[in-house]
Amino acid sequence: MQWRAKLRSWILSIPMAMLVVGHGLAEDSGKRLALVVGITNYVVAGTLPNASRDAEAFGTFLKGQGFETDLVLNADRRGLASALSNFSRKIGPEDVALFYYAGHGMQLRGENFLIGTDAKLESEFDVPAETIALSEIINALEKRARISMVFLDACRNNPLAERLTREVEGATRGGATRGLAPIETQGGGTLVAFAAAPGQVAADGTDGHSPFTRALIANLSGAGLEVGTAFKRVVRDVRKETQGKQQPQILSSLSLEFYFGPETVTPQTPAAQTVQPALAVLATDPEALEAEKDFKKALKIGTARIWHFFVEKHRTGEYADLGRQALAQIEPAAVRNEFHLPQSVEAQLLPDKGRRRDVQLALAAKGFAAGTADGVFGGQTRDAIKLFQSNNNQPANGFITERTAEALGVKVNNRAEGIYSSPKARRYDVANLEGLETDQTVLRALTCLRHFETVYGMFNGHLYVAVRTGTILAVYARGIAGGCGAHLAAISTQEENAFVASLFNADPSFFETGYDPSGNVSYKMGPWIGLIQDPQGKEPKGGWRWDSGAPMTYTKWFQGMPNENKKGDDIGMYFAARNGRADTKSLYVDTWDDMGSRDGTGGLILEFE
Repeated sequence: MQWRAKLRSWILSIPMAMLVVGHGLAEDSGKRLALVVGITNYVVAGTLPNASRDAEAFGTFLKGQGFETDLVLNADRRGLASALSNFSRKIGPEDVALFYYAGHGMQLRGENFLIGTDAKLESEFDVPAETIALSEIINALEKRARISMVFLDACRNNPLAERLTREVEGATRGGATRGLAPIETQGGGTLVAFAAAPGQVAADGTDGHSPFTRALIANLSGAGLEVGTAFKRVVRDVRKETQGKQQPQILSSLSLEFYFGPETVTPQTPAAQTVQPALAVLATDPEALEAEKDFKKALKIGTARIWHFFVEKHRTGEYADLGRQALAQIEPAAVRNEFHLPQSVEAQLLPDKGRRRDVQLALAAKGFAAGTADGVFGGQTRDAIKLFQSNNNQPANGFITERTAEALGVKVNNRAEGIYSSPKARRYDVANLEGLETDQTVLRALTCLRHFETVYGMFNGHLYVAVRTGTILAVYARGIAGGCGAHLAAISTQEENAFVASLFNADPSFFETGYDPSGNVSYKMGPWIGLIQDPQGKEPKGGWRWDSGAPMTYTKWFQGMPNENKKGDDIGMYFAARNGRADTKSLYVDTWDDMGSRDGTGGLILEFE
């Protein structure tokens, strides 16, 4: 068949591929490393005839793209763990690390697991001991590699998961279910590709290989195709082969572009053309080109917020479908389907007739006939909004968005609240947010903080940014705040404190930890906040205030604090502790302590108004 001929040509062309100009076999000084796993022969779960063949074919393909590839076939749980351990030790900070798995996978209560040959899974309590958690694999790669990629052809029909589905109490509410569960990447250099959408079962294939692996080999190495763009072709081919029953999905936060094949299209001799499949003619439609450009940006950011903006801006076409698939991976269906529809967004921005009348009056003032200014959006108002949006180069859907309201000069309701970023600190390139992110405060803050890794979100109309700095003194934390036109966070309610704490507790790098023998406590010091004590204040409790000038209406001191442990402990940070020598990894920090000018901690919380 044609695909097999292509595979043979790739095998024969491996030495030649090493010489291709612009191939980029090792980005910067790093290596391309891959662990490829295929499991066909299961003791209890039967056989997957094509899984091992898929792994062998994909391993051969990767060698042709310059990867140093380890191939592991039919490994039990112990063998799989050993292979992963050996692979992780090879990875350096400048390397590209790729993990491919073909075999059985399953989800249990929202977490994904890969299954070795010896798994029996007689009850849910056997899952941790007889499987490998996907999250552990992704975390191991993210910690070590500059770019991490995971390809999972692991959603195949799994009798072990089906049995657990029947036996686990409450299975319909998050027990063992078919397919794999949605995930969210944490790092800034990670891509995860699934053979099928969450909950779908992927085909093992009837022609020696699965549709997913066949499409990966056929499409990833095209000249000039960045991996995110190439994956669009993978989705197209799999949907076509399975008649729409299977839809691969990609989840990415790659801040760098990655190319399996040459980064640029170069003229080729007839002989070379047999090595590198010809590219289709590039799209020339301006809307398609803009969608592709925004899609690459959204992949690099990889947050639910940015994907929402992307699908709002690009509502039709292949890239729109991929954007919706990305949302399906990282956001529950109820949130995705109910709260971000255009009419729902508009209702949040314009909660009453008064604000809707303002829109109608603003349209009329700009020459767009919106009908009577009665606060009711009928057909005439919708048509006027569409025309205005079209004239201002916005998606013309007829519903008010933040961009449309800003262009009209209409003040809308407080911005949507919650964590906007990834839950773990990352460095964000503002160039990838432009054209998608609508909040100018976010763009301004991240431009100023471009050299730092951050977690950010909105509460009560204020933008809060947890900035990871490494050990920093309070005086320098205030310098960063002043330089960005912000102040260290001032907290006035229990709800505000809970939100701010949620920004940094998911990321252990925000904390300084240790053991204090004088007090026999294991401590966990969190970011600086804008809490200071006047020198005239009665020690140690009195005289505390927010350096922003906000009134002191709420406190959340750790037990026994403030205690003026040493003279000059007049500055506040997040802090918690446990008695004795204790593990503080699971200790959630939402309380405060008084510290001094010579104390350092791992970050700070900025507040932008």
